[in-house]
Amino acid sequence: MVNARTLRRINKKTDPLFGFTINGYYFLFALLLIIVAPLLLFKKKARAGFRQKLGGVPEAIKAKKAKLAGCLWFHAVSVGEFNAVLPLLKAYHRKHPSEPLVVSTTTATGQALAQEKCQGMADVFYFPYDLPFATRPWLDVLKPSLVAIAETEIWPGFTYECKKRNIPMVVVNGRISPRSFKGYHRFRAFFGPVLRSMHTIGVQTEEEANRYRAIAGPNLNVKVLGNLKFDGLVPISFERRQELQKLTNAGSCGSTGNADTADTKSSITIVAGSTHEGEESAMLAFLDRVWSLDASLAERIKLIIVPRHPERFEHVASLIKSQGYTVRRYSRSESFSEMPKEVYLLDAIGKLFEFYSLCDLAFVGGTLAPIGGHNIMEPYAYAVPVLVGPHIEKTRDTANSLLEASALTICQDASALGDHLIKLIRDLEHSRQLGSRGQAVLTASQGAVQHAVGLLETVLEPGLDPVLDPVLER
Repeated sequence: MVNARTLRRINKKTDPLFGFTINGYYFLFALLLIIVAPLLLFKKKARAGFRQKLGGVPEAIKAKKAKLAGCLWFHAVSVGEFNAVLPLLKAYHRKHPSEPLVVSTTTATGQALAQEKCQGMADVFYFPYDLPFATRPWLDVLKPSLVAIAETEIWPGFTYECKKRNIPMVVVNGRISPRSFKGYHRFRAFFGPVLRSMHTIGVQTEEEANRYRAIAGPNLNVKVLGNLKFDGLVPISFERRQELQKLTNAGSCGSTGNADTADTKSSITIVAGSTHEGEESAMLAFLDRVWSLDASLAERIKLIIVPRHPERFEHVASLIKSQGYTVRRYSRSESFSEMPKEVYLLDAIGKLFEFYSLCDLAFVGGTLAPIGGHNIMEPYAYAVPVLVGPHIEKTRDTANSLLEASALTICQDASALGDHLIKLIRDLEHSRQLGSRGQAVLTASQGAVQHAVGLLETVLEPGLDPVLDPVLER
């Protein structure tokens, strides 16, 4: 709960510029909402949680009003952001089990994952549209003592409403990509006051901190906490890995030290994770190439494709079939057989990290396609070497750390990706070295969760010297 001392710290007059511009923002947001309303009503994906987004608080949450009052409200827009904040949620709940927690998401996939992972820990709902009639009912019911926003979310209206109610807002795992920075900086006269209205901006790196300061000014309260996603990368148990091997009939032949790489009959498993349009085709082209070069080697390769977005599952399945391969699907409990030319489709959300435990090599998507990259550290939890395309703008700092350790392979195009995959398949000893170097970088980068827990505690109880959870200390 926020005490009087906290209120004195945050109960400052709202930035006049912020107050002047917020009404114009509300007008533009409402106009945009009216324009896109037909899409929201008729497109199933966009319609998810529509009532809650309009400010409709479910009766189940209203019934808990007294219990949830003074809660900590965590917001994560989708799957990636939720996975980042989940270790923080668990750590805070373990230290403060009696304090109520709530979690909001924007996307349906993020909502489904949060509902699954937060059972017994937090109530989950959709984040409201950034207009007073939508945000105020939620704030009236929940009366949060603190709001923690994950990564890049900046909602001026919600921030303004929290500021008026003396609710401290913090950013955790904050980051702004170079591309997003250009937009925020161009309109810094508006976004600067929004950021200055927040209590603390907790960011991943000093470079991110400098971007925030460039938008909001040098006196912005920014703290470098590290990357929460790294702390969540704890390898699955040996028993769970065995279950996955049995389910898929796939498994590494050496990159994680599970078999003898000299065995030319053992399989080589490759996971293409978080793929986008064009990247599945690149992986299938690589497989075609291996079949034309060395059929005996191709027979050993087990390719697992994991599309980033579930609405593409059927399209990718059709693509695999059109290239002459048999599709084995996770959703149908299928597995690799002894038949040649099979490709496994992981058509499920929230399973990718586990499947990295099975592979010898990993390609992380969103990097050949001009997306900017996804979590390139995940495979290194299992000492699996990673290949990416040239588009790593969203993970540039992480990529630089891995490049400095000679652990990451960057491929300029689909053809180069095929070249590097073939090279690493033929030299699994070198592959293991790359994976081990990356794992060392990951280990050295962990520890952000304990800093983030400390930040939340000091915001709620100013002057508190937080005692770090021994379980979190490394």
